[in-house]
Amino acid sequence: MPKKLLVLGGGTGGLVISKEVRELFKPEEVEITVVDMRDRTEFRPSYLYVAFGYRKPEQISAPLEYLKRRGINFVKARVTKIDAANRRVSTTAGDFTYDNLVVALGAETVDTGFPHTWELEPSLKVAEALSNVKQGHVVIGAYSLPYRCPPAPIELAMLTHFYYLTRGRRDKVKITVVHPSKRPFESFGPMAAKWMSGFLQQLGIEYIGVGQGQAIKSLGKNELETTTGERVKFDAAFIVPPHKAPDPVLGSDLVKNGWAAPRSPPDGDFRSEKYDDVYVVGDVAAPNVPVGMAGTILHSYAPWVVSNIAADLAGVSIGKPPFRIVGTCALDVGAYGMAAACDFTPFVKKQKPYPDCMFLPPSPVTRIFKEMFEKVYFNWLLGVVP
Repeated sequence: MPKKLLVLGGGTGGLVISKEVRELFKPEEVEITVVDMRDRTEFRPSYLYVAFGYRKPEQISAPLEYLKRRGINFVKARVTKIDAANRRVSTTAGDFTYDNLVVALGAETVDTGFPHTWELEPSLKVAEALSNVKQGHVVIGAYSLPYRCPPAPIELAMLTHFYYLTRGRRDKVKITVVHPSKRPFESFGPMAAKWMSGFLQQLGIEYIGVGQGQAIKSLGKNELETTTGERVKFDAAFIVPPHKAPDPVLGSDLVKNGWAAPRSPPDGDFRSEKYDDVYVVGDVAAPNVPVGMAGTILHSYAPWVVSNIAADLAGVSIGKPPFRIVGTCALDVGAYGMAAACDFTPFVKKQKPYPDCMFLPPSPVTRIFKEMFEKVYFNWLLGVVP
């Protein structure tokens, strides 16, 4: 009988790990099943491009049925319960047992009623909101920490700047970012914060840094109040919604501080704190690593997770790859792009107060790379280009 690997989540984490494990084991050796409540996987960084009309929704997603081409089972179902003590997961398509479980269910957003680019449907409302503001005040607000892709509110602000600039209305529209961090890019270190603060000033983008984990106390139709009491009026607002772990994770015993708890990220151990046969990866575990919620970061440590799963399934170690937690981020500024590469390993190991980051100068090439990687992503994981 083949061993059973059950993967919850068809996003970056679930796809990377199921693909890499399949390349190590034949279907008759290991049966791999991926469960996701949607039948398509999406490239989340391109929600921004949908918002500004550069992409259509079908261009940034691909059917999870393509997993079957790789000998991986796909089940469209919602996970309802994770019973790790009995190696059982309940879903709307029935119960599943496993030898090893990967929990990669990501983070869910709590709707605030405002458009934003952290989910697909709200992204479709951004362009309409922008076009309705001929003059006035546009606010990009991050409700609270943590949220997916830490630099994204700044990228949204810069693309909003470019939107009005190319329409000859930039001098008529004020743009403000309201954020929990005291300074932009503060989590990447003081030099990054100083550089980005200066860059936003050059673009004429105001930044209100609250300096607390929650930035927004209340939201009205045309006004928000920060948790420090400042009131900001607006004509349009794009609000990064609060993020939370999915309910089946919160209802399990895999949680600490509201998020899935990996055993020892500084040592590369992403097993659950309580169970040797359960791995928790990606956004659902990121706050407990602690790193930002980003697929590029998960990709960097996935080889360690895969090697441990392979050892569990085969009963023998296949060796350990070098352990690093790194991330690369490309930001679209409109006519050009910017990029940063950060090594989070010394930060996660508590050897340094900030990650080691390198920033590349603005370049049109970076923007092209960001667009091209979207296609590379789907081809690499599913063997298809939307």
